Amino acid sequence: MLAVRTYPIGILLMLLGGQVIGQGCRLLHPTQPVEKTLLASRQLSRQAVAALGQQQWDQALAFSEQAVHTCPADLDARQVYAEALWAKGQRQEALRQLEEVSRLASEDAAIPARMAEMQLAMGQIHLARQYANRAIELNPQLPDAWVVRARVAQQVGDFRSALADYHRALSYAPNQPEVLLEIAEVYRAANQPDRALATLHRLADTYSPGEEPPQIFYLQGLAYLALNRPQDAVEALSLAIQRGGPSAEWLYQLAQAEAATGRLRRAQQTLQHALALDPNHAPSRELFSQLESVQPVQALLPR
Repeated sequence: MLAVRTYPIGILLMLLGGQVIGQGCRLLHPTQPVEKTLLASRQLSRQAVAALGQQQWDQALAFSEQAVHTCPADLDARQVYAEALWAKGQRQEALRQLEEVSRLASEDAAIPARMAEMQLAMGQIHLARQYANRAIELNPQLPDAWVVRARVAQQVGDFRSALADYHRALSYAPNQPEVLLEIAEVYRAANQPDRALATLHRLADTYSPGEEPPQIFYLQGLAYLALNRPQDAVEALSLAIQRGGPSAEWLYQLAQAEAATGRLRRAQQTLQHALALDPNHAPSRELFSQLESVQPVQALLPR
């Protein structure tokens, strides 16, 4: 399962582009005229968001905290402050800030959706589901709300519910790469490699040729292995390693595919490469021993 994001990329990009802060902040008292304090808060929030984008957590926290102090009524500043707190590991305070924003902007479904992500990252499954449901009640067409509820279901092994919610998210925002990748992961976990492979092909089509992330080809290789198509697996896994660089696990999967095609010597060489990267990679050692009993090699394993 993919890791929960440090902060919501969509919100960050909107803020960086000025589409939220630049077009007017939400206020506790929106009928009051815009004052110098609000303009100062906006500028500080922009600086905080830029720092978040560059992973400069201390600067992001300093700018966003100053923005809130400059204009406590600016709810967008509080939201950026919550993201900076989260990035710095101050999770409970980040949630407290978002709870305050949600209380004051009670119709904004994006806030409980984000809180659901945070609760999920903290392992609070029940609370994550509650916040996701609240977001869906507020806005049934918010893709992020369906995605986070799908992640909750996936976390507890309820693959059917997870798939239903992921597909609901896609119905409102088609061809989201991150969602398609997670759907493929669910299909793989549910032992449906044919559907995983179809989803991965759809995902690959969302990129220009040559721009596909290596993870797509790696997962395609696993699906081909599960479907007993080892030659296709070799091609996909080789491309994944070529694009993303070698790792012990990826090389191990490639060696399995090579062995299944009958290229035992090549599989042994691949496993030697894997063990050079990680001498303690147990699956590679086990497979190497199995292959050596069939076709001994002279090279020694790393100790």
